[in-house]
Amino acid sequence: MQDNNLKLDNCVKCSDCSAVCPVSRVYPAFPGPKALGPDMERFRREGVESDTEWVEYCMGCHRCDMACPHTVNVSQLIARGKAQHKKSGRRALRDYWLARPSLVGKLSSSASPLTNAVMNLKPSHWVLSSLVDITPHRNLPSYSGNPLRAGEGVTTGTRKALFFPGCFLRHNKPTVGREVIELLRLNGFGVEVTPDVCCGTPAGANGDPAELMNCVQKNVAAMESSVNAGACIVTACTSCGYALKGEYAHLPSNGTALAAAAKKIATNTYDLGELLAGLLDAGQLRTDFRPRTLKLAYHAPCHLKSQGIGRPWLRLLRAVPGIEIEEMKADCCGMAGTYGFKNEKYQISIDIGSELFERIKVYKPEAIVSECGSCQMQIEYGTGLKALHPVEILHAAYQTVQ
Repeated sequence: MQDNNLKLDNCVKCSDCSAVCPVSRVYPAFPGPKALGPDMERFRREGVESDTEWVEYCMGCHRCDMACPHTVNVSQLIARGKAQHKKSGRRALRDYWLARPSLVGKLSSSASPLTNAVMNLKPSHWVLSSLVDITPHRNLPSYSGNPLRAGEGVTTGTRKALFFPGCFLRHNKPTVGREVIELLRLNGFGVEVTPDVCCGTPAGANGDPAELMNCVQKNVAAMESSVNAGACIVTACTSCGYALKGEYAHLPSNGTALAAAAKKIATNTYDLGELLAGLLDAGQLRTDFRPRTLKLAYHAPCHLKSQGIGRPWLRLLRAVPGIEIEEMKADCCGMAGTYGFKNEKYQISIDIGSELFERIKVYKPEAIVSECGSCQMQIEYGTGLKALHPVEILHAAYQTVQ
């Protein structure tokens, strides 16, 4: 990886990054990634007070990084601005909690019937809007009283996998997390679930570098020995996968034991679809599928695209007889994790997602699949149709699953 200073100087002001930015497309007042990234970084490094509220409007989708012809790390530069941007009042309180979904999940899951009942009341939405600037227009996710727990899994298997479920699959959709474990078991893996620690993406997105580093340190410590013993790390959330593969590998603490261990974690992390598609290519994936007549729309999350692994779930689901599945090829759903829950960003989120919503409605699928929990929430909100994780479709297709 090139030195960050060289990367910064590689910016030639071509504005390719701004041309692909979802926020710039729908919100002309937004200065764009070039201005907030490489341009502002030069001021930051000189200690010149220059950042504004605009850095908070970056979605962290990494499209700017993928578009840059000179490999400038635009999104990382904007993240530096977010980390330095000072917040106060109710938005500071809101972003503190949004940066800690694991803590929120633990608290909510411990009293899930009460939490879910209260959060589904309309007055609660307006209270949250007044107190912490959460939009009252969204449906808030439900929490399970039976979350995935550390150490849960299956012990037998010729290969070993550490399953990093992420906060959404752990606390909100643990049934899908357990289907991940079953898919791995069916294909010869012994599986163990990692401890309940967030990947750190929400902390970075909400400008909390201390919490991000806390997540990194805890996760590296929890996973390093298993990776050294030959286990691979498997994620079924594209944001978690990008964090472990991309963000952890580029820690600022170069040369330290933590950075070396984090890079080892990054090298040994696989998206579930990526892992299973590799087995399919090698003729090692179990394909005793029952035929299913099903028309599906597929949305590729931004953090999948930024991993550079193609569309493995399209290939996997097309291996099931009778499934018709097409990618909608819209740029971004607009949700971006916690972004779409914020009052000031709600309409931007909806405007970005409108192209995807329209394409889905024209295609008229029976359901939509996407690997990202926040994409699923946004798609259901914008279309009124059911959005699933592709794991749910593949798991149900196996003949051996009752």
